[in-house]
Amino acid sequence: RTEGELTAVHASPRDPIWEYVVSAEVARANLAEFSTRICLFGHTHYPVLYAATDAEVTRVATAPGTRMALPAGRFLLNPGSVGQPRDGNPDSSYTVLDLDAADVEFRRVSYDIGRTQQLMHERHLPTWLAERLSHGR
Repeated sequence: RTEGELTAVHASPRDPIWEYVVSAEVARANLAEFSTRICLFGHTHYPVLYAATDAEVTRVATAPGTRMALPAGRFLLNPGSVGQPRDGNPDSSYTVLDLDAADVEFRRVSYDIGRTQQLMHERHLPTWLAERLSHGR
C-alpha cells in the first residue's frame, strides 16, 4: 500500500509476500519498486533501517530506546515483531516513526512469555513456534 510518503508491504516492494530484505544489497534492489520516500516492511521479524544515499544503501545501526533523526533520503524500515522476534531478543519489538518530528525510535517491551507459550500449546499451535519465543529466534 502506498500513501503520501509511505509504502507499506509485508515482505518487500519487489515481492510483497515472500522476499526477505536481509541485507543492504537486497534493500538496494528494491528501491526501484517503490516511489515514496519511506518503505515499511516486515517478514524478517528483525528491526532494521536501510538508508539510501545516491547509489549506495547502508544498514543504519539501531538500538532499543534510542531516538534518531530520519535519514535525509529514501529508506526502508522494519519495525521488528511484536510476536516471534528473530533477532535473539525475545522481547516484543516495535518502532515509533514520527514524520512531524522527523525521527524514529526502536523500542522493546517484555511480556509474559511463559503464559504466551501456555496459550499457544492450549490452542494446539506448533510446539516449535512456542519454544522459539524463549530465544527470540
